Amino acid sequence: MAYTGPNDHGSHIDTGIGGIRKIQTSPSGASGTFSSIPIIDLTDATSPSLEARKKVAQHIYDACVNVGFFYIKNHGVEEEVIEGVKHEAKRFFHDLSDDDKMQLDISKNTEFYGYAPIRANNTGAQTKKRMFESINFGYEPSMDPGASGTADNGPSFWPSEEKLPSFKDNVGKYYSAVMGLSRQLLHLFALALNLEETFFDQYCKKPGVLLKLNHYPAAIPESADNSGIHAHSDLESFTILLQDSVSSLEVLSKDGVWIPADPIPGTFVVNIGDAMSMWTNDLFLSTIHRAYNEEGKVRYSVPFFFGADYDAVMETLPSCIDEARPLKYSPITAGEHVRMKLSMTYPKDGVGSGKAGEKVGGGVEVLAA
Repeated sequence: MAYTGPNDHGSHIDTGIGGIRKIQTSPSGASGTFSSIPIIDLTDATSPSLEARKKVAQHIYDACVNVGFFYIKNHGVEEEVIEGVKHEAKRFFHDLSDDDKMQLDISKNTEFYGYAPIRANNTGAQTKKRMFESINFGYEPSMDPGASGTADNGPSFWPSEEKLPSFKDNVGKYYSAVMGLSRQLLHLFALALNLEETFFDQYCKKPGVLLKLNHYPAAIPESADNSGIHAHSDLESFTILLQDSVSSLEVLSKDGVWIPADPIPGTFVVNIGDAMSMWTNDLFLSTIHRAYNEEGKVRYSVPFFFGADYDAVMETLPSCIDEARPLKYSPITAGEHVRMKLSMTYPKDGVGSGKAGEKVGGGVEVLAA
């Protein structure tokens, strides 16, 4: 029994950027356009040889065009740093009291940073329970090895050193490592699109990034109230996801078959988001995915969402437009795109559009893997 959401219409799912993805209703076992998620080795991503880097980029191109998802291995993030952020996630969700966590409530922030508890969401005719809790942290230049300035995108809410000693330091090590990996992936995406390797750097000087720690309590198999995230696409340029050992993530193929993206030790899952899909005129796929805890176990995940500077204009790349692929999207700033989507995702009263005091609409459910 899948966890459905407002974009899921049974036979198809709205993409959120004007398209739909059909879902096959044939018996399980039907084969899709892909049957597994590719694994890409990043060993040569930092090679001094441009040709070696281009070979890695070609693998990424194939994955982005055909799947929209891929695993990466030999990514350079140390295992100690990865285990450190997993440990800190457990500390945050279990060592802090509910009152301590609510001091960091996202509704108190002018941006979409902070703690979001398990709660019921009213979506018109029905009420659904948001079956996980999370904490979001925005762009921190002190944690960006490629930072070109000292300004952030708004204040993040960190637990105090007194409440959780060394939490920010240990989470910051992971943040910094994945931030560096994100900038490396930007170069590979550029090479994959036959652009100058540093093409996207000009749009990512103060990027719209979000580090998210998620906790899904144990669920009952076959229960409609299970911990999960309904089918959706991510809104930023791309996501780097750290999974634990619990299988949950599924990816929708072009012809509507759900494909598992089970945890593989030593890897991250990377997926294309709506912004990159708009930039490339849907050449790179922003792929629908969902998380559903069929194992009935406690689950943790750490997605890192990477987007362009909020004032960067995302205009479709000319090389991605031709007779077979006519222009689909009008130019929009990354900030307009992100804030419009987040204002529909996080229910906040009076704050949260990125402009203090500007009221936003009611929310649906928080989207994250």
